[in-house]
Amino acid sequence: MRKFELIEHTADIGVRVYAKDLKELFKNSAEALVFFLVNQKKEGRKEKTIKLEAESLEELLVSWLNELISLFFAEKFLFCSCSLEVKENRSLKILEAKIKGIDFDPYSNKINMEIKAATYHNLKIKKKEDKLEVDIIFDI
Repeated sequence: MRKFELIEHTADIGVRVYAKDLKELFKNSAEALVFFLVNQKKEGRKEKTIKLEAESLEELLVSWLNELISLFFAEKFLFCSCSLEVKENRSLKILEAKIKGIDFDPYSNKINMEIKAATYHNLKIKKKEDKLEVDIIFDI
């Protein structure tokens, strides 16, 4: 199964992400982000822990991607892989992730494109047959 594909958007960049479950959807979304940022997959050993909370899964997904964008530009840390859990309780959605990455200076290395943020534009996680799908628009 495809993990993601580029979708048409007038001003920004869009991606449709596919997955069998929420965990995979968050991982595949992060891989799509890295693909747009540097257009290559790398192996990382440096570890960071991320814990995020939100009122909806869509809000959690945007927070997750924006956290990775922030780590990339502010801390010069490029996401490579992760193990993560997405939990739901009554009122909150919680993401706990251990991510692996590398030091990567986007200002001295060639990057594919500069992404400012993941947006909420038309963001809705959809269940289609036996898989999940979401369209994500990145502000560039």
